[in-house]
Parts: sequence; structure tokens; C-alpha cells
Amino acid sequence: MTITKNTYLNINKYVLAAAIIFYIAGISITKMVHPGLFFVFAAGFFCLFHERFFIGRLKLAAHIWMIPLLLTAITFPLVIEQTIVADVEEMTMSTTATLVVLITIVLAAVPFALFMIGRSEEQPSKKPRLRIVSVRIVVQIAIYVIWLAVSAYGYIRYPDVDEGRPDLLFWGMFHVFSVAILPYLFGRVLCSWMCPNATMQDALFKNMHHKRLPVPKVIDEQSHVTAMSIAGKADKSAPYLPFTLMLVWFIGFNIETIWDLTPKIWWPFICFMVLLMTASVLFPWRKICTHLCWLSGYRCLSAHNSMWRIRYNRSQCKQCKVCQAEKVCPFYIDIRNQDNEMPATCCLCFSCMEACPFPGVITFRRNPEDKKRMIEAIEGKAA
Repeated sequence: MTITKNTYLNINKYVLAAAIIFYIAGISITKMVHPGLFFVFAAGFFCLFHERFFIGRLKLAAHIWMIPLLLTAITFPLVIEQTIVADVEEMTMSTTATLVVLITIVLAAVPFALFMIGRSEEQPSKKPRLRIVSVRIVVQIAIYVIWLAVSAYGYIRYPDVDEGRPDLLFWGMFHVFSVAILPYLFGRVLCSWMCPNATMQDALFKNMHHKRLPVPKVIDEQSHVTAMSIAGKADKSAPYLPFTLMLVWFIGFNIETIWDLTPKIWWPFICFMVLLMTASVLFPWRKICTHLCWLSGYRCLSAHNSMWRIRYNRSQCKQCKVCQAEKVCPFYIDIRNQDNEMPATCCLCFSCMEACPFPGVITFRRNPEDKKRMIEAIEGKAA
């Protein structure tokens, strides 16, 4: 069986799609989820993120899928479920739990078997993965799995918001770090390292090849707001983010905090997040993040004065256009139009750094020559 690049992507995508449906059914209908399902997500995302490496090494990809398969088989009795009292209900739930475990095993066994028996004519990438990108991928997947596990436990064990929900604590801490702390230190790092929807878009939705809907003109126009480019020329050349949605988020956050409306607005919030993820399939890659995420708008505004950004050393760039950095960038930033510094819309995913074929062009520190040029430009303006 010959497995092409598209076949490889489809196997992982379809298994992940089935896992998503199975997960939603588990927390809403059967009220049962096996922990092995979380590792199915981890294996699928890992294989999609490292597609260039695994496409010519299918046996290694099969070994990745063997991990959730073995973990599910070993932890067969461990099922997240509601407490049952009646004997009849216990018998019914036991049968359902067995079925849940078997389906989880099948989800991991199918790609494992296909990659073990399949052969690929594709050549694996010879260029090693940038270490910081590998770290980012691991962090992305880990945060996503933690989010799935905490949410499943909260929905199944604590269906009533008033009883206390551990996933609310997760989202509370997530927003504290993503809104109050990290934007001022590392800009929009949350948009590429920790956001669950961004993980799905980068690994799953990005590889979906179908005709996407254009962004409505009214939404595109409202994103061009002067308030989003207060840091000068470097940021004016970058894609803008919606300032109005950011203000809406401020109002909603304060109302929820002051009047404690979490139990009343929680389900509408969940529905809105599901709509965002669904829209991510319909619109081009990361366009939802660019135009419709209010948190993304706030992080972008805060990132104008962030302490740390990626540096683009214009003096070292060959202008070869081989890397096509704007195509690998989630927010379509063209580095060749930047003046030695990435704009506030940069989410620190380091994809442009990995795509550049030459060392010293995109780095963590300014090149001395470019630093001198910028100092002279600033002094010239001051004079």
C-alpha cells in the first residue's frame, strides 16, 4: 500500500475528526471518556505538525500511534465517568465503558496499522527542525491535551456550573496569563504556544484543502483601525486586528467579574467558541484569529511595548524570496517589509526563522550593523 503525502495527511485528519466527535459525544451524551483518547489527540497533532519528517518514515509515525494504543490497552479500567448508584445503571454503564475503551483503541489502531504496512515514495526532509519550533509544538500539544482532560473531567463530574468546575479555573488562569502578564513580556506568544483553537488551526485546519470563504468586507474594513498601529512604521506594515472586538471583550469581562454571571453566560460562551472553531474550517488559515478573536486584538495592542520580539536583520537578508516567510507565517507578515523588528501582530511561532535558508537573517538579537543603522536613524529624527 503506497501512502502519498495527501494520504498521510488524510489518515491523521480523519482520525482526529473522529476523535473530536467521539470526545464531544463522551462529555455530552455518554458522560464517559477514556484517558487514552487524549493521547490519540496528541499523536495525531504530533504527526501533522511533523509531516515533513514522518512522511518518508512511516514506521516511525506508526510508533507514535502505538503510544496511545498501548496506554489505552494498559489503562483499560480507567474511565472518566459519573458516579453510579443503582445496580442496573452500573451494568449499563459498565457495557458503555467497555465500548468507549474499544472505540479509543480502534482510533489509535487504524493509523498504526496503516503506517506499519504502508510504504511511502516521498523523501523525508533533510533540513532539521528548528529546536525552538520543536519545543513550541510540544508545548502546544501538551496545553491542548491538558485543556481536553480538564474540560472532560469538569463536564462529566461537575455538570452544574454552580457546583464548581475545574475547567473554569483553567480558563481563569489562562486569561490571567494571556491578558495580564505575557502580552507585556512576549507579545502574542499565547496565539501560537497555548491557544487550543490555534493548535487545531495550525495542525488540522491548515491542511484542509477546499475552497474557503472570503472574509466579509465589513469585517476586513473594521480591522483597519489607527489605534492598532500606535508603535510606528514597523507595525503599520503588518495586518491589523479588530479594536472594536477588543473593547467588547473588556465590557464582557468586567460584567462577568463584577456581577458574577459565569453560570448564566457560560454556555453562550462555549457556543461562541465552538462557532469560532467551525468558522476556522470555512475561512482561510488563521483569518478568524486575525479578524474575530477579541483576545487576539488585546494581546496585539499590549504587544506594542512587549519586552521581547523576533529581530529581522535587513542587512543580512539576500532578498532571495526562497523562504516565502509570509506564507508560513500564520498572520501573513512579510518580513522583507519590516525594519529590523517584527510587528506586534507577530505571535512568536518562529516559522519564519525556520523557513529562512540563511543564518543571521531572523534572530533573537539585532545584528550590530542594523542596530547602528537604527540608532543613526533615531538620532537623525531627533535632530
